[in-house]
Amino acid sequence: MSVDTHLPPRPLPGRHLSRPGTACGPAAAPALPGDTAPGPLGRSFHEDLLDVCRRAAAAARREARPVLASCATRSPQPRPIDLWSHGRTQTERSLLWQSAWDGGFLVAFGTAHDVTAHGDSRVAVTRESWQRLSSGAVLGGRPGEGPTGIGPVLVGGFSFAPARTPKGSAWPDGLMWVPALQIRGATAAGTAEVRLNAVIHPGDNPRHVARSLIRLAARCLAAAPPATSASGEPSGAAAALTEIPSAEDWKHLVRRAVGRIGAGGFEKVVLAREVRVTAGAPFDLPAALRRLERTHPHATVFAVGRGTQTFLGATPEYLVRLTGRAVHTLGLAGTAPRGATPEQDAALARELTDSAKTRHEHDVVVRALRDALRATCTHLDEEAPRVVKLPHVQHLSTAVEGRLADTSAGILDLVERLHPTPALGGHPRAQSLDWLADNEGIDRGWYAAPVGWADTAGQGEFAVAIRSGLVDSNTASLYAGCGIVTGSDPEDEYVETCAKLRPMLHALGIG
Repeated sequence: MSVDTHLPPRPLPGRHLSRPGTACGPAAAPALPGDTAPGPLGRSFHEDLLDVCRRAAAAARREARPVLASCATRSPQPRPIDLWSHGRTQTERSLLWQSAWDGGFLVAFGTAHDVTAHGDSRVAVTRESWQRLSSGAVLGGRPGEGPTGIGPVLVGGFSFAPARTPKGSAWPDGLMWVPALQIRGATAAGTAEVRLNAVIHPGDNPRHVARSLIRLAARCLAAAPPATSASGEPSGAAAALTEIPSAEDWKHLVRRAVGRIGAGGFEKVVLAREVRVTAGAPFDLPAALRRLERTHPHATVFAVGRGTQTFLGATPEYLVRLTGRAVHTLGLAGTAPRGATPEQDAALARELTDSAKTRHEHDVVVRALRDALRATCTHLDEEAPRVVKLPHVQHLSTAVEGRLADTSAGILDLVERLHPTPALGGHPRAQSLDWLADNEGIDRGWYAAPVGWADTAGQGEFAVAIRSGLVDSNTASLYAGCGIVTGSDPEDEYVETCAKLRPMLHALGIG
């Protein structure tokens, strides 16, 4: 789609509608024709939704532009993975998001509006399109109180780097969308917010729009059959694995990168590789997500579905979170294996914190985060580095926090400023990315790129999509990378990537 980038600097306040039938609200809307039962969301919600659609249609005619309509109600708390597992079969587009930050979840189905962007300006184009659409949104119903996020949201992600040549991939440089149905809540809460969204154009019939949304909700929120896949150990099913590039070729690339660093080309570069997996039967994605949820309780578990393909993972690294004006980022760089015994594990953690090579690699990342935020944030603060332990590896981690000084900025401004950090690309950014584009030899797609959501107030969460893979039926492309600095050993770096690939292999049932 073409996107007009001449947009207002910030969204205007949305039109919040009163409940129909109240002293300050409009008269109650009649029930939708043909609705003989209240459906999963109840009769009163049907009336709220029709009222919102009518008001949005009137605004669209009056202003001669598309208007975002959004209506919310409350519903009993679902199990997010079960809900996603059932609803994804009903639509071409879906998202599952289980946040490591606040325990919140977001499940989204269908699309009310797409923003597809290309090239280096993909984040900026997306931000401006969302500001334009969310300005003057018509909101109604009974919103729930949950984790961060106000009203309708924009969900999706971006590629690690723009494609050098146009391609017919299902995963463009930037794809974010307003879901037609979004369910948002907190893991420990008893209820969730269910919200239906539509973009209404001049001339659209509000009754037809409302009816279509109700039907979508009925399909996606219908009780799903009991899960048949266990979340326990994988079956160890046979699969063919192909390394791209080959192990020896990749180690040779590490040597070349170290040589380039020694020649002063850059200070650090993150070199990734791909493993393509082909199984005898389609992968069980709900089972994979349940395994990731169980084995990575402190990671953000995500799945983005588009057509037959799903990009999923459990990432320990977040790029940025904006709550109100509070900015949270994380520097995650430096890796060690887990030990076979508690004593060995502790010794490996000490080596991680004491290693001059690892501390240098980590400090490069943290320094870049501070520099990127200094222009937009005040009161920057960082904690002391700590060791984060995951099932197969342990990392050195430093949180960097600040307060946004520019009140016109939002989460997508921060995504544009921060991505890619030296933890995913290298440092200095331009030189390391140029070398990767010329030498890495794989298309990362959305691996190591921002995935997440933004709300109408500019708040949101974006994680770095590592420990991830792209799955299509019985095939999968899995990715892992390592930070290469002075002194990096090719054998050690290769072993590290193998450890980083194990979570997704385990999740997909590959022993």
